[in-house]
Parts: sequence; structure tokens; C-alpha cells
Amino acid sequence: MKKIFLLLLGASLFYSCENLEPQVFDRLSPSNYPKNEEDARTLVTGVYGILNRGAYGGFSDISWQSRWVMNTATTDEFVCYWGGGVWETYAKFLWNSNSEHVTAKTYGPYIKAITNCVNIAEQLEPISMDAELKARYRAELKGITALLAYTLYDFYGPTAIVTDPAITLDPNTNFQPERPTKAWMLNFIKSTARDAADKLPVAYSSQDYGRITKGTALMVLLKLAMHEKDWTEAAKISKEIMDLKQYSLQVSYPSIFAVDNEMNSEIIFAIPCLTVNDRYNNWLAHVLPSEYVEPNGIPVQKWGGYKVPWAMFDKFKTGDERLKSIWGSINTSKGMVDLRSINESWAQMGAVPYKYPADPASTGEAHGNDWVVYRYADVLLLRAEALNHISPLSSEAVGLINMVRNRAKTTAIIASDFVGENALNDFILDERFRELFMEGHRREDLIRHGKYLSEAKKRGASYSDESRLLFPIPQWAINENKKIQQNPGY
Repeated sequence: MKKIFLLLLGASLFYSCENLEPQVFDRLSPSNYPKNEEDARTLVTGVYGILNRGAYGGFSDISWQSRWVMNTATTDEFVCYWGGGVWETYAKFLWNSNSEHVTAKTYGPYIKAITNCVNIAEQLEPISMDAELKARYRAELKGITALLAYTLYDFYGPTAIVTDPAITLDPNTNFQPERPTKAWMLNFIKSTARDAADKLPVAYSSQDYGRITKGTALMVLLKLAMHEKDWTEAAKISKEIMDLKQYSLQVSYPSIFAVDNEMNSEIIFAIPCLTVNDRYNNWLAHVLPSEYVEPNGIPVQKWGGYKVPWAMFDKFKTGDERLKSIWGSINTSKGMVDLRSINESWAQMGAVPYKYPADPASTGEAHGNDWVVYRYADVLLLRAEALNHISPLSSEAVGLINMVRNRAKTTAIIASDFVGENALNDFILDERFRELFMEGHRREDLIRHGKYLSEAKKRGASYSDESRLLFPIPQWAINENKKIQQNPGY
């Protein structure tokens, strides 16, 4: 399967036999690059590198510092057997403005990537090429910008980014941006994502799978609306996604994440992975204990670090189809063993989140399952939540939840099960965990429901006041630009 990956540019020096001075025939400069449609594609494709830098550097990198880790390891759905250090820092909110191991892969890299998008969009303008394709490329750049800008806003609040190409393309500039107002940041994300959504295709051919689509840009708008608790806007955007008629729930929950079911109809945005070139998925290595035996004989790396705490695992009812992807028992050389019956700390910490099934073509830790970022079940549950705020216990909200629960083959709910809006909201929060566990959404959900800090206190978080709703601006950024003010509490 052909997928979108970072294209690398190289330059070579060629020397004339008649002259000792080197003659450079292919040095890239504004006068000769980019100049054609192929150059434009190479430039735009290269920007996707911020999302897929390999198993230890991309948008869904699960080792540390990534968007996924910051949204997951700081919540009640995650515990790490490897214990202290960075994992205790996340769990107990011990980070500060010098905690590079927390912020290093988001703050600086995302700001630089947004600048890169601005620059490339400007460089595309003089290229003589198909006008429709050029417009699509510019929309892709805006889609990536909106995705990264929303993540920065969610993590750090209004962020000092530069969007004027006259500044970003000036090699001699000494411009130092201030942090914008909240209103400016919100308008920037909304207008950028909307412009992208209006111009992007709903889908691509398989060889371009992994590029930003209309659905991806709309998901940014939906996430932003939910973040701001603009329920009416969230209901509108979620309906717009549904009306694309592009997405639907898969029949089998485990199949969503299987390597042989990539590009399925439930996935709105995924980051492509292969078992080569360090562009792989290493989920199983992080979650499988060494005692596990793969029944299909597939050799898998097993480090046994990440668990789902038993208190969260117990939110599932027996028979829930999703329990095929989160295990309270594992297959060992002695057969199936209940983890809670094993008197070992690694087993007593929690269940095994077997989210991405083993790839038969895996090599060591490297599997080819695509990282799932956004999918349709998320849309249905966010819409249900928004509608419940607008019209508590509405039949549509209940129906949307039951669509997800019916796929999971678990008990349907009815409005009379709940005493008012708050009771159903609490259920939706739990249902979002059951459906989306360990997919990188939990922190946003807990903050939106007002439970992020209280759950942290239960884990013994040393700092659990409202300052921890945002991460600190890295100290190096403030040292470089004195106009940037730190977030309160740091």
C-alpha cells in the first residue's frame, strides 16, 4: 500500500574537470525552487513530517512528550509500570517551565511547523500549475496549521505564533511576537480550519491516504467548539460531519485498529505507519507484559509498561465487545490467566489495553497499524454531549449513544435511566472512556467535564489547582523572547 511520508530533499555537488572551483548545478534557491507542480507536492508532503516523525517523534508518539502522552498520561485512564521519573511527573502534575521532557515535542516544533506552513503557502503562489491542485495544497497547509494551532491552544492557551509571510520569510527579521489574545487565537483557529474544510476533498485515492481531508478540518472545529463549550456550534459542526455521508461505524470494534482493515469507514484521520523506515506503530511493545504469548504465533516485542487502572477497567460490563481490546486476562504459556490473580505489581496495576492487534508482518517492536487520531464514534458521542446540554435527555442524544453501545453489544440506555442533564453527562464521560480509551482524548474530556483536577487529587497530585489546566510555556521560549508571559501558576 502506498502511503504519504516525508519526502527528503538532497543536494549534490558536481565538479568540472577543467576547473578546480566547484560548480554547483543543483543548489536550491528561491530562483530555481520551487518551480513546478512536482516541487509543490514535495514541499507540502514534507510538512506532514511533524505528524509522522517515526515511532519516537510524531503526533501520536506514545513514548513521551507527544500530544498523545500529554493527553493520556496526565489522566485517570493511564498508569505506567515503569514507575517514577517522567511518568510520575505526568501523573502527579509535577511539571514546571523547565520540564523539557514534558513539552519538548509540542511547543517549539508545532510553532515552527506552523511557520513552515505559512512559508510554503507563500512559495506556492508563483508556481505555474493546476489552479485547483494549488488551492488544495494551500488548504492542506491550513488544515495542518489549524490542527497544530488547536493543540497548542489546548495545551498552552493563546500561543505566540507568526502568520505573516513578510516576517516569516525574512531571514534578517528580529521580530518577537507577543502572546495573542484569546479572541485572536480562537478566530485564527476557526477561520483557518473553516477555510481548509471548504476547500479540501472528503477523501483521496489510497496513495494519498493520510493527507488532511475536509473531515479532519471539521474535527478541529468540533473539538474547538467543545473546548469552548459552544454547544450550539458543536451540534452544527457534528451534523456537518455526519452529512458528509463518508463515515460509519465498523461492525467489529477491534477491527477499527487492525492492519488489515486500514482506511476503513470509521476513521476520519489516521497517521500512516509501515514496519520500515522508522515509520511504525510500537503500541504493543509498550503495553504487553513479558508473560503474554501471542496465540497466532506472531513474534511481538513486550515491555509491559502501560496499563489501564482497574477502577477504570471495571466501568465495562461483561460482554462488552470492547473488552476484546482491553484485557483483564492474558494468554500465557500456561493458558489464560486473570491478571488480578497474579501476585505481581505489574499485574496488580491494571488491565492491558490491546488497542492495536498484532501485525503479522511485524518486526520486533515495529507494526504497520496506522495511528488513529479521529474517528466517527468520537463525533457521535460529542454530538450527544452537545445536544444534552442544549436539550437535556433528548431522544437524539440517547440514540447517538446507543449507536455506539449497540456496536459494542452492550446494554442500551433510555432517558428515564437518568435524573437530569448532569447524570447523562457523567454517563457520556464514562462512555467516552469505554469507547475511546487510550486514544488521546481523555485529558480534554476531563477538563471539559470539570473532573481533571479532582481525578488528579485522587492520584496524590502535588499540584492540582487550576494552573494545571494548562502546561507551562517552556522557560527557554521566555528566555529567547521577553515579550512572552508565562501561564499563571508557573
